[in-house]
Amino acid sequence: MLPVITWWAIMLVTGMAVFPLTLLLFRHFTDRGWIFSKTLGLFLLSLILWTMNVGHILRFNRTGLFIVLAGLAILCYGTWFFVRFRMKRADLFPGADKNTLILCAIEELLFLALFGISVYIIGFKPEAMGTEKFMDYGFLTSLARSRYMPFKDTWFGGEPINYYYGGQYITGVLMRFSGSTAGESYNLMRGLITAMSFILPFSLVWQLTRDRTNKTLECWLAAPLSGIATAFCGNMHYVIYGLIKPWLAARNGESLNYWFPDSTRFIGYDPDIPDKTIHEFPCYSSVLGDLHAHYVNILFVVTVTAIVYAWAQVYTHSQKPVKARELLCLILNPFVIVIGVMTGAFRWTNFWDFPIYYVVCGSIFFFVLLKDYWHNLTRFICIMLGIAFVMFITGWAAALPFTTQFDQISSEVARTWSHTSFYQLMVLWGLPAGCLLLYVISLIAEKKMLSTPDLAVLMFALCAAGLVFLPEVIYVKDIYSETHYRANTMFKLTYQAFILFGITMPYILIRSLKLFFGNDSSESRISKTVPVWLSRVCAVCGIFLLLLTGGFLFKSIDAWFGNVLDPASRINTDASVFVSESFPDDFEPVNWINSTIGGQPVMLEAPGDSYSDYGRISVATGLPTVIGWRVHEWLWRSDLTAVDERIADVERIYTSEDSNEVEELIRKYHIDYIYVGTLEYEKYPGLQDGVLRDLGEIVYDDGITYIVKPDLDDPD
Repeated sequence: MLPVITWWAIMLVTGMAVFPLTLLLFRHFTDRGWIFSKTLGLFLLSLILWTMNVGHILRFNRTGLFIVLAGLAILCYGTWFFVRFRMKRADLFPGADKNTLILCAIEELLFLALFGISVYIIGFKPEAMGTEKFMDYGFLTSLARSRYMPFKDTWFGGEPINYYYGGQYITGVLMRFSGSTAGESYNLMRGLITAMSFILPFSLVWQLTRDRTNKTLECWLAAPLSGIATAFCGNMHYVIYGLIKPWLAARNGESLNYWFPDSTRFIGYDPDIPDKTIHEFPCYSSVLGDLHAHYVNILFVVTVTAIVYAWAQVYTHSQKPVKARELLCLILNPFVIVIGVMTGAFRWTNFWDFPIYYVVCGSIFFFVLLKDYWHNLTRFICIMLGIAFVMFITGWAAALPFTTQFDQISSEVARTWSHTSFYQLMVLWGLPAGCLLLYVISLIAEKKMLSTPDLAVLMFALCAAGLVFLPEVIYVKDIYSETHYRANTMFKLTYQAFILFGITMPYILIRSLKLFFGNDSSESRISKTVPVWLSRVCAVCGIFLLLLTGGFLFKSIDAWFGNVLDPASRINTDASVFVSESFPDDFEPVNWINSTIGGQPVMLEAPGDSYSDYGRISVATGLPTVIGWRVHEWLWRSDLTAVDERIADVERIYTSEDSNEVEELIRKYHIDYIYVGTLEYEKYPGLQDGVLRDLGEIVYDDGITYIVKPDLDDPD
C-alpha cells in the first residue's frame, strides 16, 4: 500500500497548492470543491510544466515539478491574500463550517479507500499484456526515459509521438513525482482513475441535489448512486443477456455463459452484420486495464462539468450585470478562462472531448444567460459570442505547444449509411432514455421556471442523448474498413454520453421519488398530469434497474481477475510482469537493457501486426524501434506507404546477405542496437546471423538472445 499512500499524498499536496483557486470557483459548493482541487491541481501542474518543457525551459523531472508546484502555490495563495485582505472580498473565499469539514473528510476517506481497493484488485492481473496495453505501457516507458516533450515514439524510431499523449504524460507526472517505476505507475493510475470516477460525480451530484433541496437524505441517496452509476455500472445488456436470459435458460435445463466484453460489442456483433461498433464505458475500462486517452481524461471532463455548474451557481447568486464594464467581467472571468483552458487542452489529452465539452459547457452558458437576457437578444448574442471567443482563444493558446507539433489523425466528417436497430438502442440506452423522458415530462408538468440545478441536469442529459444520436447520422472518417467505419466515432461519443448519463440519472431518479419532499410546501407540487405515485413507481423501477447494471462489475471482476478474496493469488502491482510471464527468453535481456543503456538510442526488433506480441522490447524498455505495430502507426501517421517501407527495410536488415545493404539501412534509420531473439527468428526464418554478428560488438549474448552494437565506418 506504500505506493498508494504516496500517490494519495501527492494528490493531496497538489490539490492544496491550488486550493485558493478551487475555493474561488467552487465557493458555493458544500465541500468548497475539495475533491476537485486534486484534479484541477494535477491538470494545471501538468499543463504548465509541459508548456515550459516543450519550450525547453524546464526538464521533465522532479525538480521541474517542484518548481512549477511552488510557483502555482505562491500565485494562488498570493492572490488569495490580496483579494481577501487587501481588497476586502472575503465573500469570494468563504470559510468552512462543520458540514463542510465532515463532507470533505468523507470524500477523502472514500477516495483513499476506493484507490486502495482498486489497486489491490488490479494486482491479481497486473500485466500490461493484451488488447492495447502494449501501446499504453510503451508510452510510459518512453516517458520514463524522456526529458523533453513530445516524447519519442517507441514504434517509429527517429520521430516524436503523433497521438493524444496528454493523459499518458499526466500519468508520467505522477510517476516522476512519486519515483514509481513505469510498471507500478501504469496500475496506480488505473486505480486512481477508478476512485476518481466515483468520487468526482459524487461531489457534483451532492451539490446539484443540495441546491435543489435542503434535505440531506436526498443528497446521500443521489450522490453515492451517481458515483456507482458512473464508475461501477454497465448497461442493460448485462441485465438482459447476463441475468435474464441465463435464468430463463436454466429453467429449461440449459446453460448460458456471459462474457463481459459483450456489453461493449453488441451493435454489429449480435447479430453479426457488417456494421461493427464499440460502445464502452468507464467500468469496462477499469476492469480491462487499457490506459487510454479517453479513460485518463475522465478526471478532467467531470471536473470541467462541475466548474461550469459552479459558474451557473455563482451567476445565479450574483447581481445581474448591466453596465458595459460589468458585462465585460461576465465574459472575462476565472470560470470562462479555466473552462476554456481545460476544454482547449483536451486536444492534447483526448481530442474528441474538446468539441464535446465545448458544446456541453456552451449549452450551460447559453441557457442560464438566456433566462435573463431573452428580452435583449442583441446583448445576449454579444455576451455569448464573447464567452465563446474567450473559451476558444484560451483553449487554442493552451493547446498550441501540442497542435504545432501534431498532424491531425482524422478530420473529415461524412454521413452514415447504416443505422442501429431500435431494439439495440433500447438495450444499451433505454434506461437513461427513460429517465430523461420521465424528467422532461415532470419538468413540463410542474409548470415553473427551471432552477439552476434542474436546468444543468437537463442540459447534461440532452447533450448525452445527442452524443448517442450523432453516430446514427454522421461519423468521422479514419483508416478503419467499411465494416467498422463508425466504430471509433460511436466509441468516443457514447463513452462521454455514459458519463453524463451516470451523473444525471441518479439526480433525476431521486428527484422523481417524491418520497421525502412530496408534502413539502417549499417544493412545487407535480401537477395532476403526472400523478405522484406514477413518478415514484418509475423512480423505484429505474433505481432497481440501475443497481442491477452494477452487477456487471462483479461479473467482470470474477471473469478477469479471478478470486480477489484470496490474497495468495495476488501477483503484484507491476505491469511489467508480462515480460517474465509471456516472454521468459527476453526477461534477462530486457533487465540488462534497462540497467545498462541510458537515453533513447534506437534498438531494432521485429515488427508485427497490431495486438500481436511484436514490439515487446521497445514497450518493455522505452527504446524506440524502427517500426512497431503496423495498423497503429498507420492510424497515427496517416501514411501507410512510409509504414510499409520501414517494415520492408527491417526485413532486409535481418535477412539480407549483403552487408553493405544492411549497413546502409542501419545508417538510414540511425540504428544503435540490433536485437535478435526468439520472435526475430520466428518472424524471419532466413535471418542472417553471420551478417548481423559481423556488424560490430556483441554487447549481450545469453545463448538464446544476442544484441549487436553496429560499428560502422563513416560513409564519407
